[in-house]
Amino acid sequence: MDTSQEDEQYKQALITSLRLLAASPKSGGEIRKKLESKGYGKSSIDRALRELSAQGVLDDSVFAKDLVARLTGVNNAGRYKVAFELKRHGVPEKIRNELLETLSPEAELERALEQSRLKWAGWATLDPQKKKKRLYDFLIRKGYDFQIAQEVLQKLTRDPAGDDI
Repeated sequence: MDTSQEDEQYKQALITSLRLLAASPKSGGEIRKKLESKGYGKSSIDRALRELSAQGVLDDSVFAKDLVARLTGVNNAGRYKVAFELKRHGVPEKIRNELLETLSPEAELERALEQSRLKWAGWATLDPQKKKKRLYDFLIRKGYDFQIAQEVLQKLTRDPAGDDI
């Protein structure tokens, strides 16, 4: 490929990247995959991603922080779900690990308890064993680990009203 073709492919990769970012926030890994699937060359992709990063348009750590805030704030997701989503979105491992370190176990337990109280109250007419199983399954699906699910179940079965929690 001659220089003018490379420059043209780079420009097209840059335009495509900007369109993708305009549609919704994305990580560098997601943009790379999309560009590869559209047939852009590695050098054009690398160049476009470097340019977007240099301009501050593409920043994996900002993207990842926003994603974690959304998952823990709006969706009340647990640590495992957050880790899975960060990886799925192509966030580099170093950034993933740094962000996962910032998640406090106490805050995670509080989020799990908050959601669980609502579910527990809604299932008041169910058999106690069925209630426990449903709540446990719910917490695991939300990305909480076994220990948090067990702790929440113990607290709710001891005091369903949540007075001592």
